[in-house]
Amino acid sequence: MYALRDAPRELITRILRRSELDVSKIEPDVRRIMEDVKERGDEAIAEFLSSQVGRTVRPEEIIVGPEAIADAYRHVDDHTLSAIKRMIANVRKFHEALMPRPFTMEVEPGLYAGMEVVPLDSAGLYVPAGKASYPSVSVMVTVPASVAGVPRIAVASPPWDGDMKMEPATLVAAHLSGAHEFYVMGGAHAVAAFAHGTRLVRRVEVIAGPGGPWTYAAKRLARDLVRIDLPAGPSEALVVSDGTVDPEITAWDVLNEAEHGPDSSSVLVTTSMDHALRVADAIDRAIQELPEPRRSYVLANAGKYSAILVASSLDEAIDFANEYAAEHLLIESSRASDIYESYRGRLRNFGTICLGTPISMGNYGLGPNATLPTGGYAKLYSGLSVDAFLRKPTIEMATEDGLEKFGDVVLTMAKHEGFPSHAMSVKSRLDRSSASSVKSQ
Repeated sequence: MYALRDAPRELITRILRRSELDVSKIEPDVRRIMEDVKERGDEAIAEFLSSQVGRTVRPEEIIVGPEAIADAYRHVDDHTLSAIKRMIANVRKFHEALMPRPFTMEVEPGLYAGMEVVPLDSAGLYVPAGKASYPSVSVMVTVPASVAGVPRIAVASPPWDGDMKMEPATLVAAHLSGAHEFYVMGGAHAVAAFAHGTRLVRRVEVIAGPGGPWTYAAKRLARDLVRIDLPAGPSEALVVSDGTVDPEITAWDVLNEAEHGPDSSSVLVTTSMDHALRVADAIDRAIQELPEPRRSYVLANAGKYSAILVASSLDEAIDFANEYAAEHLLIESSRASDIYESYRGRLRNFGTICLGTPISMGNYGLGPNATLPTGGYAKLYSGLSVDAFLRKPTIEMATEDGLEKFGDVVLTMAKHEGFPSHAMSVKSRLDRSSASSVKSQ
């Protein structure tokens, strides 16, 4: 625990960088995986999967067929299935509201411009597994692609329960959300297969979905081959608290993202030293209630990427929030909405902001997407949405009247920039139009 203004710079740097420190170390290994899949295709993937499940895997086992999908439904209880369906409904409703609309407008008399909205032809979506199953991620990555109208949506997830199958709820959630193809493969190998294409896994145009450092590194390496959604790595949260909320509630909110994995991070910035001490005690008690492996995950990231910091004022806390650019920013206060309104023009960098509301509400389907930029990239990127799966080509048209009225601008600029053909493409039309007018007289 440190006063924010007095905290060692090396500590602040480590907190701000999160687990990016680890990604740089594994990037050479990830690059070798990408090259191996490019050269050997399905054989390289099956070889790695064999090491994961403890038996020889045939390449064809990568594909999840109709029988496996039907079997997955039989293994999801009614209560979970109902929750998944409600989550899908909320997320779909929100993303339908995000869909851009094609339009045409008259910019000047005789000059018309417009925009089309066109879905990409294919999407490769990744849903992590291993530490746990994440049907909620299936929903978050698949629904936007479905709403966007992508005609081929492929979902990949690692082997589950030591066998070549996708975790049932994850598979069901992806299927209900609108996916068309399903593959058992994980992390860097899944990204490589989607980026390069193999005999069994067709190449896609966009790769989306969160993951750990290996997936994150693979997506960075694949960005010259396909479109990549956003830098979505290990989970993180920043809780800004004014000390007006019960410390036990704050403690659970801090642990919300920290329990995801050893590479996750969760930071509390509070304006009250007394509250910081009470929350620290509450966190210690709460950790003892966590089952394994969650307890170990929290303890692992606590010493690396997580912290409790005490700000001298709310202004200082907000400035740190902008610098941290959290995936999930939680304003923890009895007047959270008022604080947000007061700092709305100043508080700029976050993937999503929760106003006195548990982060888990958004994780599980309040509406907005929970696949969000991590590692400080909320300064540059927004969360996953329909935009990741769309192109927006434009339309241009000039009538004869528009050509005549705007042509002088084109001739002037083409002459200034030294492009005679640019000028002549307009001038030749103007000359012909002028000649036609003379003849008609």
